[in-house]
Amino acid sequence: MLHGDPKGNKFSLVPSYASAALSLDPPRNLTSISPIGGAWPLGPHGSSSSHHPRCAAFAAGTMWPHCLFLFLLFHKTWAEAETSCFPSEETQFFQFFFTMLLDNISSTELTGMATLADLPIIVLDPHTWSLNICWPWVQEVTADSEVKKLLSFSMIVIRNAIRFLHEMVTKAGLDYPLIFQIHAGCKLYANGTRWSFVNAGEGGRDLVTYKINRELWLPQTSTPLAKLISKTLTDNRAVSGLLEDILSSPIPNFILMLHQKGRKDLERQVPPIAVVFARTAGPAQLLLVCRVTSFYPRPITVTWLRDGRELPPSPALSTSTVLPNADLTYQLRSTLLVSPQDGHSYACRVQHCSLGDRSLLVPWGKGWGWDMGWPGVATRSQLSSALSPFKKTPVGLPLLASPSPCCSSLPSSSGEFGGGGAGEGSTCGV
Repeated sequence: MLHGDPKGNKFSLVPSYASAALSLDPPRNLTSISPIGGAWPLGPHGSSSSHHPRCAAFAAGTMWPHCLFLFLLFHKTWAEAETSCFPSEETQFFQFFFTMLLDNISSTELTGMATLADLPIIVLDPHTWSLNICWPWVQEVTADSEVKKLLSFSMIVIRNAIRFLHEMVTKAGLDYPLIFQIHAGCKLYANGTRWSFVNAGEGGRDLVTYKINRELWLPQTSTPLAKLISKTLTDNRAVSGLLEDILSSPIPNFILMLHQKGRKDLERQVPPIAVVFARTAGPAQLLLVCRVTSFYPRPITVTWLRDGRELPPSPALSTSTVLPNADLTYQLRSTLLVSPQDGHSYACRVQHCSLGDRSLLVPWGKGWGWDMGWPGVATRSQLSSALSPFKKTPVGLPLLASPSPCCSSLPSSSGEFGGGGAGEGSTCGV
């Protein structure tokens, strides 16, 4: 079993599980996983690079199709107020995701990723099943011999999970191909408590969930496959005991080690950049668009002001979800439908913990001496003048941004905030 050291710093693999029959060769179309004891691959610039190319691809939005659902699983993806940038339980929230495409009885495609808070820290190479480290501080933690054992054993468990799923599919008489997903994690709270979970799905639907401390696998649907898997796993006490042991000490210790080494990246603050412009929405309507980008962490509040007063929620006002950028920051847009002849002045207000008690206020060009299609732009260098109430001072166009040093190897985003044609506004930077 996996047990924690009484001091809470180390954990070891006890032979009772290490000697168990847990062998499974990778499918024929894949090579075997690389030895954990070998060198951990880093980014293209060696140890000075912050991201492995696969981590960069994931962050840039060019991840594998199986992984597209991951961002939907992160908590707090809506634009919302937050009193603190970094609640400890958010920066000490470890999750891992595995997607298994069972093509046929002898072939399986596997993708996976582990995150701490919202940062990808380890990505599984789908072609070699090797583990790619995304940050130098994660490299330091994984150099620990006991962490290597934990990661190596975790891969063995995943390989056996694939074998188990093939057996269940055969017993249930289901046809290939099938897609299974495993989502598990552990969150540590400031008061010393923790919350852990293990969930599995099939075909985009909940399948079974594990009840921590009860050693029960509960079906989440009435399908024969869910009932078969839940009963088989519940009857296998060795599997439940293994999970309880790993989640009780090794994983929490791993999280604490990662948090200690990666605090600078986990708790970084990047203030937002905003631009406001208008589009014609109809014969007598304008759509004001407020684009906000390049902020971190994720929680943010975007509101509209009319003549200096905040507008309440209404059908004319809409704010998108918060989406990721390629440089590990975030973006969103908020729109407001108005009449071009209503005689009011409008501004977009952005509140983010990186701004302290200040608000970033960006007026729409009309009424400020600008043409209708000319955007109002606010950049980080102008935050000192972006106080409430805002001043009637046109904000100049920003300089183009250069990538953050820790993200210099990432491709630039060309999606939501890419440059466009007339009426698109300008791309904001530092």
